[in-house]
Amino acid sequence: MEWKDALLGIIKDSGSRIRFGEPLSKHTYFGIGGEATAYIEVSTTTELAALARFHQQWNVPVAIIGRGSNLLVSDTGFNGIGVRLVGELAKLEVDGNTVSVGAGLSLPRLSKVMSRRGLSGVEFALGIPGSVGGALIMNAGAWGSSFGDVVTDVTIMNDTGELLNLTHAEAEFEYRHSGLDAYFCVTGAMLRLEPGDADTITARMQAFYKQKVETQPFAEENAGCMFKNPPSDSAGRLIDISGLKGHRIGGAEVSTVHGNFILNIDNATAADVLDLVAYIQEQVREKTGISLQTEVKRLGFDD
Repeated sequence: MEWKDALLGIIKDSGSRIRFGEPLSKHTYFGIGGEATAYIEVSTTTELAALARFHQQWNVPVAIIGRGSNLLVSDTGFNGIGVRLVGELAKLEVDGNTVSVGAGLSLPRLSKVMSRRGLSGVEFALGIPGSVGGALIMNAGAWGSSFGDVVTDVTIMNDTGELLNLTHAEAEFEYRHSGLDAYFCVTGAMLRLEPGDADTITARMQAFYKQKVETQPFAEENAGCMFKNPPSDSAGRLIDISGLKGHRIGGAEVSTVHGNFILNIDNATAADVLDLVAYIQEQVREKTGISLQTEVKRLGFDD
């Protein structure tokens, strides 16, 4: 029996969907990438645990792609299973200033609901189109705040389908990084937010969002900030002073609004993007002596 046939045997929940040969360009903000051998929307922890054991038994690669906001997929696709968490894995429960949140929940929804509840700490997240799971793994942030700052505990699933609770320290949060990608899947987290005035918090959230819209590209397909900021500097500034805004390779172009964004403006391929990334890194290193490191995740590449 092939693994694809075996996979159909574990996808029993009516709230989940599975598709074979699914173009991942449909599931990434970049709008780039070939097909995944299989794509599943998983809605229960029971089904996710079955998928974890399946992954171990059949040795089939599994990638939790979330909302695809910080992801570049290879033009040849992904020879494995792409997963999005929905249903009970995108829950949101509030008890006072303690919030239990599923990894599949979108960051904008989290930010909006918390502001209405008069809870502060995730106002910056309204302008980040990803999921809580991605924000945990990448320790996403903006305007001087990082998601890990408000996390007390993280729940992960290991390769045998067991749920484990990690403390904030065990999650190993760093700048745009954590130790959480060592596990099969992040399933959720507990957050501790600060009570405050709902109108004040909402106004601050909207001000952050307005500033983001005014200073970053929103209309064109992109994967957010392409490079990590070097210590005490800005990748966008370095790209700007290197004269790279508007530089184009194939269908990929450096944004003229913010240099740390690469846009898919004309059916760009992943190869176009990587060629442009390499050119930016080379030019910035030559002109400033600084080596930029990418922040966007890659899927389906050999390296």
